[in-house]
Amino acid sequence: MITGLLFFASISSLLFFALLLAYEFHLKAHTPAVVQLHPGDSIIYRKQKYSTHPCPRAYDVHPTSQGDSYSYFVDKFWTVENVLRDGRVLVTTRTHKHHYLRSNDPNLRRAGIVARLRFRKRFPHLEEAA
Repeated sequence: MITGLLFFASISSLLFFALLLAYEFHLKAHTPAVVQLHPGDSIIYRKQKYSTHPCPRAYDVHPTSQGDSYSYFVDKFWTVENVLRDGRVLVTTRTHKHHYLRSNDPNLRRAGIVARLRFRKRFPHLEEAA
């Protein structure tokens, strides 16, 4: 009886996470060109870098034409601090640096449910005004 319940619970949780992933990928495939962001939203920015030693989180790594260094991408986990009238987005990093991004930047995407859960410690938390 208990093993049957455990089996049912494990199958149900696997099905739930599979549906959650499918929903997130469906949203990503049908996202508009301009992402509608609001203050407090978690975003993932795909940043291109060049180095002789790519970091462990690097992906899409390719050697440059001379072969002395590599070009690669790294995901940056930021939080929207403000959305400006001209469409730019002010984001903050974990080290409290600020960047201005265009809302139609192809490297910018809103973090889905799975990414927010998986990388929750990497997203900065906005400090409340006292």
